[in-house]
Amino acid sequence: MMKFSIRETSRGVIHAVIVMGLSALLVSGAAWSAPNQGTGDVAGDAAALVDSNVFNLLSTGSALTLVKRAFLADGTPITTGSTLPTGTLVKFMIYVNNTSSIQVNDVSMQDVLDPLFLYQGGTIKVDNSVANCAAVACTPAEEAAVFAAADASGALTDGVDADVASFAGVTVDAGNQNAANGQMNAAANGVLALVFTVQMQ
Repeated sequence: MMKFSIRETSRGVIHAVIVMGLSALLVSGAAWSAPNQGTGDVAGDAAALVDSNVFNLLSTGSALTLVKRAFLADGTPITTGSTLPTGTLVKFMIYVNNTSSIQVNDVSMQDVLDPLFLYQGGTIKVDNSVANCAAVACTPAEEAAVFAAADASGALTDGVDADVASFAGVTVDAGNQNAANGQMNAAANGVLALVFTVQMQ
């Protein structure tokens, strides 16, 4: 959830101060599970040899981290606590940096906006094309590359349908655990990013 405060400047112009918090991240099942099963046949007859049991190993890698950033419409990063005039368009980016060589299936993100952040219809975009950042948290330069790729991707519909994201009321949902969207996966060694635009009221 985003939190912000309203203050009045000496000119009487109302500004909103952005204070960024974390959004929700849900991952179905064991995020770092690697299953393996043996199969075979007897003289080419697969039915003559039953498949082996499924063997699962869990990685001891660190848990996924959800990071939220804000940018002006031109891609300029906004730091938390910045003061922006009412009417400013802000692009929020929420991302997961998957440094594992295992794809993480069924990831869901949710961001509940304060009502004074007015969501701009048809601006939800999701991208998973950028290679993972070296550390758990991406550097500012890496975040700029992730943002550029996500912002350049095609916009999804706002409705709950076959794509992976939707908007309803004051909530942006990506993935299928909070809304009946399509399933969203975080590719191995990649950054899964969600971008959408709001206007400060």
